[in-house]
Amino acid sequence: MQPYEIAMKIGDDKIEELADEFNSSQFKRVLLSGKVSTRLPLSTISNKKRKKVWKKRLLKAVSDENLPLVAKLFYEFLLNRRRNMLISYLDLLNVTHRNGETEETFLKTIPEKILKDQARNLTNEFSRSDVGIYLHYLDYHQESEVFLNDSEFVNFLLPEA
Repeated sequence: MQPYEIAMKIGDDKIEELADEFNSSQFKRVLLSGKVSTRLPLSTISNKKRKKVWKKRLLKAVSDENLPLVAKLFYEFLLNRRRNMLISYLDLLNVTHRNGETEETFLKTIPEKILKDQARNLTNEFSRSDVGIYLHYLDYHQESEVFLNDSEFVNFLLPEA
């Protein structure tokens, strides 16, 4: 699943929720990755107003299927805001990593049943939607389809009732 497809599944409210967690530097990196301007009107002084302008630009870029921006959005969110989830999953799978980062393409080497069982275990500690974003971003990043065709894991991306 492409990052913009993940974004479409989770919806604008969740995207805004992710963006609300970013500091200015992270927000700028995401916008600039998609060649979206970070320049602000001179009257925009407060951090709250700055984020409001940037969020509007972010949502527009997502709806325009700006792949570099959406990929960077999830990358920044996962590495800078959910690193503990990455560490937990890799530890559950006994994958060698450095603080949640690995070069190993473990989705292609670990049996699918183990990958899915341990992914379900992540939901005991982290929100289903955050786990879903991670799993589908992993599939995209590692060029795999472990979670793509499993409706249980696709449903992790849908807003919780």
